[in-house]
Amino acid sequence: MSEVLSDATVGLPSRSERQSPRVARFLMAAGTSLLVCVALAVCAFLGLLPWRAASDGTIGFVALIVLFAVLFRTGLNLRFGDPSLTTEQVGAALLLLAYIMYQAGPARAVLTPLYLVAMLFGVLRLNATRMMALALLALVAHATMLHFLYLRGPGINPSNALAEFLVLAVVLPWFAIMGAYVNRLRIRLSDSHRELQLAVERIGELAIRDELTGAYNRRYLMEALAREQSRAERLGTPFAVCLLDIDHFKSINDRFGHATGDAVLREFARLVPPELRAVDVYGRFGGEEFLIILPGTASAGAQACAERVRAKTEATAFPGVPRVTVTAGVATYAGKEPVSVVLARADKALYEGKSGGRNRVVTIG
Repeated sequence: MSEVLSDATVGLPSRSERQSPRVARFLMAAGTSLLVCVALAVCAFLGLLPWRAASDGTIGFVALIVLFAVLFRTGLNLRFGDPSLTTEQVGAALLLLAYIMYQAGPARAVLTPLYLVAMLFGVLRLNATRMMALALLALVAHATMLHFLYLRGPGINPSNALAEFLVLAVVLPWFAIMGAYVNRLRIRLSDSHRELQLAVERIGELAIRDELTGAYNRRYLMEALAREQSRAERLGTPFAVCLLDIDHFKSINDRFGHATGDAVLREFARLVPPELRAVDVYGRFGGEEFLIILPGTASAGAQACAERVRAKTEATAFPGVPRVTVTAGVATYAGKEPVSVVLARADKALYEGKSGGRNRVVTIG
């Protein structure tokens, strides 16, 4: 009822992802407003409420819906600090309820709890200051309504009116405080959920990334090979693998220290991806060995890719060492064979390259 419209309404053309939560809140508010109008009609039918009060209340809620519909359709709501206009809508609903109470007669006691229903829509959106301001607005509006009823003449008992106001003076501020507390809990829960999501994403990254280089680890590479094998069997497309080994890496560790060796691994992991396509998969296979998976690539294309990586490595100045080279063994998937066989051929090609003097690319099959 109170949040008559959020940032959209039924029939509005724009339902962006940003606006969708406001649309959901509007649907809830619109449904509540409809129930309040039904309640007014029932009270009027039972003779507890003048039909004029019921009709004025219904017209008032419809007018609020139209007003906020215009604000949201024109985008004027985006100029407010809270684009959902929750405070404004709750405040308007409270004032409208006070007006209905002025005409309610015997039904006033039945309709008074609607103040709480109106403020309920601010619980998950507003802080303590705004909730308390709305509670005070409701109290001032209700007190003003009682004052005008008293001035209008007989029909109101001052003692009952005072008791009615005192009850609201206790209930509404208490409700505002509790509502603000619930909102703080919601914010904390939302923050915790966001942190948990980030932690899960981080754990997922750690599970597939090599801790030192940040490249994919052996586990992920084997899974990627299995996926590529399945795709190749299904579609009949080729794929190739390049097994890369940094030459004389043990000597680098022995001469310059393991810290320098780690720096070489990190730098090598960084310089390879620019030479690859977006569909290619690259990672650390173990120790100083790295693996490139090249989907849809035949032997010639794989050899050219490995040669680019070899040449770039040789031309790159690595930190702490005078020169770094790499040897590559290339193999292509022959079909209907385990991926271990493809890797074995790439490893054999790598061994031949090392035996032949290193800093070269050798292709087998």
